[in-house]
Amino acid sequence: MNSLDKLKTFIIILIIFSIGFFSRIETAELKGMNTADRAYFTDENGLPYMYEPDSYYNYRLTANILDHGHPGDKIINGTPWDLHSNYPPGNRVNYPPLILWISLLFHNFINLFIPFSLIETCFWLPAIIGPLAGIVMFFMVRRYAGDLPGLLSGVLLVLAPVYFSRTVPGFFDTDMFNIIFPLLVIFFLLKATETKNNYMFPLLLSSFSLALLSLSWNGWAYIFYIIIISSILYMTLCKLKGKAVMGFSRKIAVFVIISLLIIGLAGRLGYALIFPTFFKFTFKSLSAGGWPGIFESISELSAPTFDEFLSLPGPVNMGIGLFGFVIIGSIMLRDEIKRVHLPDFSWYPFILIGIWLIIGLAAYSLSTRFALLVIPPLIIFLGLLMGVMASYLKGSPSMRLRRSGNVFILSLVVMLSTISFIQAYEIQFVPIVDDDFVAASYWIKNETSMDTVVITEWGYGHPLATFSQRPVLMDGGMNPSTPRSYWVYHAFATNNESLSIGIFSMLSTSGNKAVELLNNRTGNTSLTVTILDDILGVNRIYAEKTLQEKYGIDPGFTGELLSYTHPTNKPFIILTKDDMIKWGHWYIYYGFWDFNRSRGYDYIYYVGSSNDTGQIRYYSNDVKFDLTSGASWENRKPYTTIIKYRNFKRVIEGDGKSDFSIIVLLDKNQAIVVDKRFQDSLFVKLVILKEETEHIKPIYKNNSTIIWTVR
Repeated sequence: MNSLDKLKTFIIILIIFSIGFFSRIETAELKGMNTADRAYFTDENGLPYMYEPDSYYNYRLTANILDHGHPGDKIINGTPWDLHSNYPPGNRVNYPPLILWISLLFHNFINLFIPFSLIETCFWLPAIIGPLAGIVMFFMVRRYAGDLPGLLSGVLLVLAPVYFSRTVPGFFDTDMFNIIFPLLVIFFLLKATETKNNYMFPLLLSSFSLALLSLSWNGWAYIFYIIIISSILYMTLCKLKGKAVMGFSRKIAVFVIISLLIIGLAGRLGYALIFPTFFKFTFKSLSAGGWPGIFESISELSAPTFDEFLSLPGPVNMGIGLFGFVIIGSIMLRDEIKRVHLPDFSWYPFILIGIWLIIGLAAYSLSTRFALLVIPPLIIFLGLLMGVMASYLKGSPSMRLRRSGNVFILSLVVMLSTISFIQAYEIQFVPIVDDDFVAASYWIKNETSMDTVVITEWGYGHPLATFSQRPVLMDGGMNPSTPRSYWVYHAFATNNESLSIGIFSMLSTSGNKAVELLNNRTGNTSLTVTILDDILGVNRIYAEKTLQEKYGIDPGFTGELLSYTHPTNKPFIILTKDDMIKWGHWYIYYGFWDFNRSRGYDYIYYVGSSNDTGQIRYYSNDVKFDLTSGASWENRKPYTTIIKYRNFKRVIEGDGKSDFSIIVLLDKNQAIVVDKRFQDSLFVKLVILKEETEHIKPIYKNNSTIIWTVR
């Protein structure tokens, strides 16, 4: 490579990184918001709060390493233990460590030049890592198709909507590694298989890249299995054609051995069996061990709609990428055409990238969580297609087409890149927390004892633990199919406050111990729930009498069970936020779970909004509201209409036979249609109406966040 080629390569790399980096840092301006809203979602450093809960978990683990040398709060039996997550008892820290290590390395490096807080480091890091995958993509496509197709592929990758949105500043999660390392694995492996001599070094780099992927993501083994499947198919094809496979099989065997050895030494080999995890996430069980699995409530685990299926990877990438797969496949079947237009592209990379695409599409069609898997193979085929077009134009008998070939391809690069840039630019980002939430968290930090357990919506758990430095009962680190999630939803869904308080007291003191102890004895989850429902809402003396007389349980077991269900309480508080209103359906669905049918009830719950300000107002959920006579839904009268405006509440009686009520929040321009059986629930009282109850009172409140305690 001469100096001019090196300069050209450097300029292309600079273009790809600059487009990826500067388009990402612009998102920190929160341009879709007005000035007041931007201030509301911005921290004391002038940066937006992070965009998803796991970002705060990753930050907290990184801060722990910086503070005391390991990611946990305490070492228990030689293992770091997180005493803030899913407490009690907390969680063993068994997290992919690469994101923590790289963050600390970057933090220490940048502080050699300018003072930078750790939260700032974690905030900006994704914008630096994200564009690097585009550079790897450039080298991958250039190897077979040339500079301009490589440039286009690199730009399209860094601007692919779902990848862009998960690698912007403030999205501090492992997604930033989920494309760059698989690309490196494939790039170096292909280089090794296509090299007759001196192939050990690229094989080592491929294995090392796979090891880095294993340290960054628990799902690392998917690319390993794709390589194994593709290699078997390729060797079968070679056998059918009478070609030798000994040299190829030796290289693959070396790659497998070295990779497993390095990954084993890194302690990540246990995640090689990804299929149970894959099926758990994609074929979401409604229950596990009798308890409801809350996978349905996690949006990224749901199957994408048709619009999402096209839009998340990018319509350009999906459409042209799939078309490219078909065209390149047809070229591979025509040796003469392939020798002219894809001379360096053999059957093995086609099979490998094709299998990658097929498996990625299959996984993605079942869960939006796997959208990132399809982007690299789609863009590789798109880039190869551009390379074939350039080759056709270059070899055209028309002098005019030959001369204009590069201009045409460059125009395509600019046009497709512009389309992708516009798509990325239009994505709106809203942080997971705001000033109200953070202020409440700091109040908890300053005004409560260190052993106070905080109960809130699980999606707020990680940021709450980070800001308040207090343990949380539920967060994103919990197993979605544990008894804990059911009991928290049940406590909010019931209208029996004593039962709710009993549940919270049990969970915040002993976690799942009572449930597991009783379930082991009964062997029947439904019976376990019935017994606990009978005793958690009453005092210890009556609970003891119920267990022994109604259920015939011996005194010894009764005493052990009551030590967990009716403990000497640790302090606990409840944090509610206005945004929880939109998740009310899941509190009903899981809180009234039918253990005999292993499914929840689809109770009525619809949230609507309105911009109307007159006497009669229409809401987006088909509610019509008259300030004088009350509300209706789909032209039906409710059981009651509850009107709330700040501290004022008015109840208008309606149709006594109706199965729903309507709650109108005038100060929020919202109307909520709720099942009549849910209208007196703890959720409605604390979250929607924000009113104190007979046994629960607020101890802190601001515009959107309230902290509650038992009287």
